[in-house]
Amino acid sequence: MLTPIRALYEEVKRMALTRLIHDGLQDTESIRTPGSQFYQDKAGFAINKYAYYICFKCQKPYFGGEARCEEQDVVENHKKEDFVCVRCSQTNIKICAHGVDHLEYKCRYCCSMARWFCFGTTHFCDACHTNHTVLTQLPKDQLPKCPAGPVGKQLEGSTCPLGISHPPTGDEFSLGCGLCNDLLSF
Repeated sequence: MLTPIRALYEEVKRMALTRLIHDGLQDTESIRTPGSQFYQDKAGFAINKYAYYICFKCQKPYFGGEARCEEQDVVENHKKEDFVCVRCSQTNIKICAHGVDHLEYKCRYCCSMARWFCFGTTHFCDACHTNHTVLTQLPKDQLPKCPAGPVGKQLEGSTCPLGISHPPTGDEFSLGCGLCNDLLSF
C-alpha cells in the first residue's frame, strides 16, 4: 500500500532537489551550518522550501511555488480542479527541448513579466505579489485591461508593455521558454 506513496515522495524529492540546484541554493547557509534544522539535508531543505501539488488532470506532481506562499491559507480558497500542471493547463504552449522548467509567464494581474508562482495556480510580478491579497479578491471584470500596470493600475494608451498580444488580465499566459527567448535575442 505504501509503494505508490513512496514513489510519489521520491519523485517530489527529485523535483525539489532539481529546483534547489536551478535556484542556486544547494549550498545555502541552512544546509552548511552545523546545528541548523537542515544541516547536510538538501532534500529536507528543498521539500520544506518548495510546494508541490498533484495535477487534477494528469495526477502527476508539479512545482507550485514556494511553500511560504502556501502558508497564507490562500490555497484553501481554490477548488481541486484549479490545480493543473503546465502541460495540462495551456494547450498553446510549445514545449521545447528545455522542458517546462524554464517557461516564463506574464503576471496574471498586469502586463509585466512574472517572477513568482504561488498557490500552485498563479503567476505574479514583484509588485502584484507584494499586494496579492487585494488583487486575488477582485472579480475578473474589475481588473484593468491591457495595457495594465502593477497592482491594478490602468495604464494610458494602447501599447502593451510586453509588446505582445495576450489573453485578458486575470488569465494565466505563458511567454514561452526563457532559454529559447534568450537565444533569440543574440
